[in-house]
Amino acid sequence: MSVPAISYKETLVWENPVYVDVRAPVEFTKDHIPQAINYPLFDDAERAYIGTLYHTQGKEKALLEGVSIASLKLKDMLSFFSTLKEHVIIYCYRGGMRSESIVSFCNALGFSFYKLDGGYKAYRHYVREYLTEFTFTIPVFTLYGLAGSGKTRVLKNIPYTIDLEHCAGNRSSLFGSLGMPNHTQKYFESLIVQKLRTIGSWRYCLFEGESRKIGNCHIPHCVLNSLQNGKSIWLETPLEKRIQHIYDEYVPFISEELILPILDKLQPTMGKSKTAYCKQLFKQGNIHELIEFLLLHHYDPEYLHSIKHISFMAHIPFKDPVTTAFEMETLINDMLSV
Repeated sequence: MSVPAISYKETLVWENPVYVDVRAPVEFTKDHIPQAINYPLFDDAERAYIGTLYHTQGKEKALLEGVSIASLKLKDMLSFFSTLKEHVIIYCYRGGMRSESIVSFCNALGFSFYKLDGGYKAYRHYVREYLTEFTFTIPVFTLYGLAGSGKTRVLKNIPYTIDLEHCAGNRSSLFGSLGMPNHTQKYFESLIVQKLRTIGSWRYCLFEGESRKIGNCHIPHCVLNSLQNGKSIWLETPLEKRIQHIYDEYVPFISEELILPILDKLQPTMGKSKTAYCKQLFKQGNIHELIEFLLLHHYDPEYLHSIKHISFMAHIPFKDPVTTAFEMETLINDMLSV
């Protein structure tokens, strides 16, 4: 008897659908439906073991071993599923045996679960197709400013924004990976699609100016093209305040094990003597001086070179995140009313 199945697009009309990803944690970490709950049928070691059995002793042996392992988890599984509300969708990689067996078993006991048709693989196809076909129908604005200007702090106080660095789990520099999850390209795209699906009622969309990549994540063309062609605004922040912003953000990660290897990666562009001087400042505990040197001798020149062809419609001085956000919203609304 076939189990009830539903496509990802069909679930989008539901209010508060609950996605349960029964793939192994290693699969879930690479990418998953945002807000999905990971309740793996097999952990990483079990998945690897069953996969080995499949390739060495055949499908039947792997299936029997899988059933044996899963049967020991049924009591805890039912206890977990009993806590979930309506509109529960179970998915595995292809919508195959893992999700189908769980839905079949649970529904036989009185639950009303759905299997995600095609599983994660079909969801991933939806994401790729969405990004291929998406076009912005609202005005796009792009906020630029030197490193440490407080762009992200300002954007967090404006509702019509998409924080690409948050989606990438990276602050968009060699140091930007510190203390961040560093998402995969696939999960980066999943989070972007999730945001793009919410902007239909927005008056405009505001991005932070980015290059083609944030960490190891490539910005999808539909977003990058609109970002680069958006109405540009410059955030002006004094050097001293920029230094303090960066210090406050990175101080939890200031250790030789983390910082010195990153400084080594800057040597090809900064040169040996400047890199050695940076290491000296760090070892002496002169962190503010190190930040200032990196800004003036590396980050600022590179950033200014990258934006030299951009014409800015307005310059806004940074005061504090809330006040600056209010002034930026006022500026944008004035632009839209012209």
